[in-house]
Amino acid sequence: MKNTSELQQIREQLDTIGFPPIRDWKRFQWEQMSLAALIKYKEIEGDLLVPRKFVVPKEDEQWPRPTWGLKLGSHVNYLRQKRDRLIKYQIQNLDDIGFVWVVADYNWDMVFMPALRRYRDIYGHCDIPQNFVVSEDVKGGLEKWPKELRGYRLGATVNRIRAISAYAEYVERDRRELEELGFYLNSHDHKWTETILPALKTYHCLYGACNIDTLFSVPKEKPWPLSAWGLRLGFIAQNIRNRGDFFLQVAQDYDKLKEIGFVWNTAASKWETVVMPALKTYVLEHGNTRIPAHFVVPCKDPWPKESHGLKLGELATIATRQEQFTDFIAIDRMQLEALGFFWTPLGP
Repeated sequence: MKNTSELQQIREQLDTIGFPPIRDWKRFQWEQMSLAALIKYKEIEGDLLVPRKFVVPKEDEQWPRPTWGLKLGSHVNYLRQKRDRLIKYQIQNLDDIGFVWVVADYNWDMVFMPALRRYRDIYGHCDIPQNFVVSEDVKGGLEKWPKELRGYRLGATVNRIRAISAYAEYVERDRRELEELGFYLNSHDHKWTETILPALKTYHCLYGACNIDTLFSVPKEKPWPLSAWGLRLGFIAQNIRNRGDFFLQVAQDYDKLKEIGFVWNTAASKWETVVMPALKTYVLEHGNTRIPAHFVVPCKDPWPKESHGLKLGELATIATRQEQFTDFIAIDRMQLEALGFFWTPLGP
């Protein structure tokens, strides 16, 4: 190890002046160099996460002279790799000063989890932006954060956990606490569980169905969940049906969606709950099937509420308006003909 010659000179000088012999020079060297350097590093930096390339500066009086020039970063790596070869007192010394044997353990247990808990305490959720850094801009100011977490790039770590499964074994180990904090491996999980599904349930409670118009946005008022205010729920529902958005979450909560009557096929739903009831009511009210092209379903009884405002005349007289219902016209041909409507489904 570097500086051994200097320690040997010290030993010879001590012998010359009659200094009592040191029984364990290896331990003396350990205490004067390795341990002393680590203690000083922690005193200066506040931790023992020594960079691999760090070398103790020479001629720097704040560092003990025997440590000058010591490749401390490389030495720390050696200590971690050769722990089973270290002497018992060395391990004890290192434990006493908080030596980091496994960096991942330290980063997870001493940095990430405390930061996540603190974020949850301050913001009330764990939906952390990718660019979030514990800095002067944080809510409530830096004084709400422990000093050792200041400057920590929490958002970047969250992104690594989600994108490349960083800290996978720690995530699995602490899964229960992470769930209690509201932290989800998939950011879609959080949005689905905390915002979208509650909004769909609220829609069902208010309207008795879950056939959401594409242009529908959640009102910014109770009883809608605060997290959903302004949410383009109709657009999201459309993408769930047409693009398969939130596929995993939908599969997981399929039974819940079934309970609230989430509409998977809007054309089928419109045909069954809007068009057919309107056609039946027209025949009952007017006694014929001669629907004027300009006829619009009145917003009053006895017309079905779901059909109010339907441009039934256009649907009955313009073949292209029937195109989206081609399959259903074929399926319900007998019902239509019984009413007096002899429509021909458009081919592909």
